[in-house]
Amino acid sequence: MKAVLDLKISRIVKETSRVIRIELVSVDGGTLPLYQAGAHVELKLPNGLMRQYSLCRLPTTGMSYEIAVLKDPNSRGGSVLLHQMKVGDRLQASYPQNHFLLKNPRKTAILLGAGIGITPLIPMAQMLAKTGVNFALHYSAKSPASAAFYDQLNKSEFANKVHWHFSDENSRLDIASLLRSLVNHPDLYVCGPRQYIEEIMNCAKVFGWPEERLHKEFFTGAKSPLIDQTPREMFQVKLASSGQMIDVPPGVSITEALEMNGIDIPISCEEGWCGTCMTRVIDGVPDHRDTFLSPQEHTQNSLIMPCCSRSRSDVLVLDI
Repeated sequence: MKAVLDLKISRIVKETSRVIRIELVSVDGGTLPLYQAGAHVELKLPNGLMRQYSLCRLPTTGMSYEIAVLKDPNSRGGSVLLHQMKVGDRLQASYPQNHFLLKNPRKTAILLGAGIGITPLIPMAQMLAKTGVNFALHYSAKSPASAAFYDQLNKSEFANKVHWHFSDENSRLDIASLLRSLVNHPDLYVCGPRQYIEEIMNCAKVFGWPEERLHKEFFTGAKSPLIDQTPREMFQVKLASSGQMIDVPPGVSITEALEMNGIDIPISCEEGWCGTCMTRVIDGVPDHRDTFLSPQEHTQNSLIMPCCSRSRSDVLVLDI
């Protein structure tokens, strides 16, 4: 990421014992670029880590951004570091990007979020409420105390559209019953842990939901080992622009191999869920390990996430 926005923390709100909401403003006090529901920013943290966070409310004055950060002891350091920061601390960020766009704010939609995956869905709910369209927001969490934005959502203009599902209260979301009842197959937007999303997507397909109605965003990457059960333990990448051949040995990602040869491409999550490193495949067959591309895109083999995916052919020709 080329950081283009100089921001500082103007406010920190404790949403739960593990989630904080951070308000960011421009260092120079100016307005910030606008964005649409589902957008995120990529932050460059003081230790050099690059992390993406969903913007958790629609822009109002254009003077601030808000993100929510779950303190995860199993993270690679980003969430813990942000929980240690103070009001006045500075960060750099990209312009807002959107890989999880609300396709049509005037069309019926069902929003399904689990845990911190609620964050990109809140701006969607705000937009749908503004247009007056019928929608529902289903929020799954362990308990009310662990649900970020619990009070805010209960006081929102669309509070009657919010359905709570708490595992501690034995009120888990019955995914099959919900999807079976939606015979018109409205657009479905899902964000949360991988297992949660996969269960919903698989259930939707069983009940005949068209692929184009299913939209997902993972807030945590899929843990895919690079060397276990790979069709090619070692392969080569050919750069279409120069013809240069680069070896990709076992245990080394394509992006790492490129970097070792002085070639840098944009990366962020390094686990295949954010789409930052997406690269066009000119020839060869990728071994897809990402969760960003759709099943149809995997079948087409015209795109690859080189941060995590590998190759089923001896050579991959990439548009680099």
